[in-house]
Amino acid sequence: MSEPTPDQASQETARLVLRMDAAISAFRAGLRSGVQGLDAASHSASSFVTLVLPSNGNMPLSGTRPTERGVPRRPNQVELAVLTALADTYGAEMLTNSSLGYVLRLFAKYGGVVLVQRVLFGESASDQQLSMMLTAARIALTQVSTIFPDVFFADANAVIVGFRPRPPTGFST
Repeated sequence: MSEPTPDQASQETARLVLRMDAAISAFRAGLRSGVQGLDAASHSASSFVTLVLPSNGNMPLSGTRPTERGVPRRPNQVELAVLTALADTYGAEMLTNSSLGYVLRLFAKYGGVVLVQRVLFGESASDQQLSMMLTAARIALTQVSTIFPDVFFADANAVIVGFRPRPPTGFST
């Protein structure tokens, strides 16, 4: 059996991203997703549809200030980029592997941005375990975060603004 061509691989990635998009959207709407990793936790999914989580809430990011992030009903452009990075890295295992099903549940509940922030910048023991679980995707997730810096680094940008020098207010003569 021969290796898939780049076109075949990108088509397979696109199909997989569409399946994950549909499954996550169903999960967030409180419906069955057809993905065991999501459906096992779907009994409380409807409470996540309009959930707004502080970045230091249920999924803490140590060292960040509390800000509110809405979890979109359907994966948005940034989340689709994260799903594409995961699909490129792990392929169809995203839908069948129980560990990766856990990752999809985190993604569906808290959003792709919070998931990536935990993988790349998290300091808690659970963040470090998640980072180890997704070691193969870290480079791709880092690339996604650099494409959307205003989204992934919003907390850092707000803190940095406080350290920037302020222009002089005026001189009196």
